[in-house]
Amino acid sequence: MQTALAGTLERARSAFATVSLGQKVVIGLLLVGLLLGGFFFSRWITAPTQAPLFSNLAASDASAIVEELNAAGVSYELTDGGQTIMVAKDAVYDLRLQMSGQGLPAGADTGYALLDEQGITTSEFQQQTTYRRALEGELSKTLESLDGVNSAIVHVALPEDEVFVTDQAEPTASVLLDLAAGTTLSGEQIQAVTNLVSSSVENMSPEQVTVTDTSGQVLSSPGAGISAAAGDARSQVELDYQNRLAANAQQILDRVLGPNRAVVSVRADVDLDQRDTTSKTYTYDEGTPPVSESTTTEDYTGGGGAIVGGVLGPENMPDAGANAGGGDSSYTKESTTANNAIGETTEVVQAAPGGLNRLTVSVVMDDAVAANLPQAQITALVGNAVGLDEARGDAITVAAMPFDTTAADTAAAEMEAVREAEASEQMWSMIRTGGIAAGIALVVLVVWLRSRRTGQAEEDYEPLELTDDMLAELDRIRIASTRDEPVIDNRVAELEAAERQKVRTDISAMISDRPDEVAAMLRGWLTENKA
Repeated sequence: MQTALAGTLERARSAFATVSLGQKVVIGLLLVGLLLGGFFFSRWITAPTQAPLFSNLAASDASAIVEELNAAGVSYELTDGGQTIMVAKDAVYDLRLQMSGQGLPAGADTGYALLDEQGITTSEFQQQTTYRRALEGELSKTLESLDGVNSAIVHVALPEDEVFVTDQAEPTASVLLDLAAGTTLSGEQIQAVTNLVSSSVENMSPEQVTVTDTSGQVLSSPGAGISAAAGDARSQVELDYQNRLAANAQQILDRVLGPNRAVVSVRADVDLDQRDTTSKTYTYDEGTPPVSESTTTEDYTGGGGAIVGGVLGPENMPDAGANAGGGDSSYTKESTTANNAIGETTEVVQAAPGGLNRLTVSVVMDDAVAANLPQAQITALVGNAVGLDEARGDAITVAAMPFDTTAADTAAAEMEAVREAEASEQMWSMIRTGGIAAGIALVVLVVWLRSRRTGQAEEDYEPLELTDDMLAELDRIRIASTRDEPVIDNRVAELEAAERQKVRTDISAMISDRPDEVAAMLRGWLTENKA
């Protein structure tokens, strides 16, 4: 076993001794690359998968947990600015139980948990203050659950209830949002924040909520919280409507004139006001009996004689009786009052927002292709595509003008130059990469062929069958190469020379027949001499 191992090592040393310096460098680099690759691969394979132990930690809680992990000798990693602690995935639950046993994370009592700490000696002022703090904490937690909001601070001002005051002050709130990098709240999202806060506080209106971000930008202020979001919604509705109508007209023009030969611009005045109309109508059906009816009748019968006496006047003149008319008089008076049943109809009409007040359309065509086209037909086609109504006051303008294509041509030329440069760079990169890969492959192939040829020569090597005379001559030659031979008698020298000549002839024949085996044996001798 030791002899075979020694022979293998001897052949390996012999093969390595025949390799040039450059090949040795390449082999060394390949071995170093393999070792480094194996090291990093084994590290990657054996590295444990990490999972968050706790996240969104306060600085005090993170510091306490890190101290406990260091004391226990547990490896960890801090991420998210120190707010998240990552540990091995298979140890997450055990470590959470251990940290819970230590009372970690302690956290800060916020929200309605503050109400659990009140005692029997708590004053009314403390109760009101604690309730306000609890309400602010709950609102902060709710707002922090929104996408793009890292943290939120809410302050609520609750007015005191007054018994003898007619007009009570309204509650107000202010919200400070710490937004994630690159996050911008739209008008609808700001309105959602104001409605969320106002709906959580009794008697608070959305107009009384102020929303700002950490950069100091006012997102919503009292009296403008709703109008800002409504303005954004109105602009978005108008923009969507305009784009839809412009796309309808552009599709027709592209089919007629070709792409990029016409431009359509649509301006829509959309009415987003909501209106409620209430109307009452009274009706009476003939033949319907009255609800109530009353009749009054008055009869009178009397004489026409003059009455003497009383105040002096024409009636008491001496000839008043002769001048007065005579005879009896009577009359009958009758009046009827009826309360008829009247039908009442109340109608409430709510007009949905989204009506169109006016529409204006502008069409510009390239004069190079639209000079001979009938503009009347183009006007009619575009008008029908966008639903133009002249009675409503809509207007359309169609014009044919030469297009300025300088910028487009320059951009196209630059893009073509960039594409050619990228293609050339990509080609040269591929050539360089291919050359490097081919050089490495060639070096590896040369080393492999040399090692294969050496291995084949060593595998095909069989022990030489040498006679005792040949072994003695070879041994003498090997010894003579290292030291001088003593002087001997000439006659004996001639006999030995003849014998050696015969042996050398046999060795020459053997070298011609089996050169690889002889070369391997000689390399072994040379190695022994060097050793």
